[in-house]
Amino acid sequence: MGAHTASLGLAFDEKDAWPGEYKGGAFIGQRGSWNRASLAGYQVAFVPFKNGKPTGPMQPFLTGFIADRASRKVYGRPVGVAFDRTGALLVTDDAGNSIWRVSVLNMTKTSE
Repeated sequence: MGAHTASLGLAFDEKDAWPGEYKGGAFIGQRGSWNRASLAGYQVAFVPFKNGKPTGPMQPFLTGFIADRASRKVYGRPVGVAFDRTGALLVTDDAGNSIWRVSVLNMTKTSE
């Protein structure tokens, strides 16, 4: 997970609502920490699982919460993660005072 990422939220795709590599995996809310020289966390990470065991390394899933690394400004700090009854991922953001809803319908995979 990395030091000072404040990995506080954890939810599994128990309904297999997500496609492909995300099916059945673990989603982790990483709030991030203020006391590290380089910002770490500030994302929702993903770990692929199959048959109850991790099958690969942790990878970024929902990013873009860091506004400016030099000034240490952030748009938000994702904390809790949960799935709603439709299978969408809900992410609480305690800095942005928001709840983000990410669904398969509006999901596109991009690289940073």
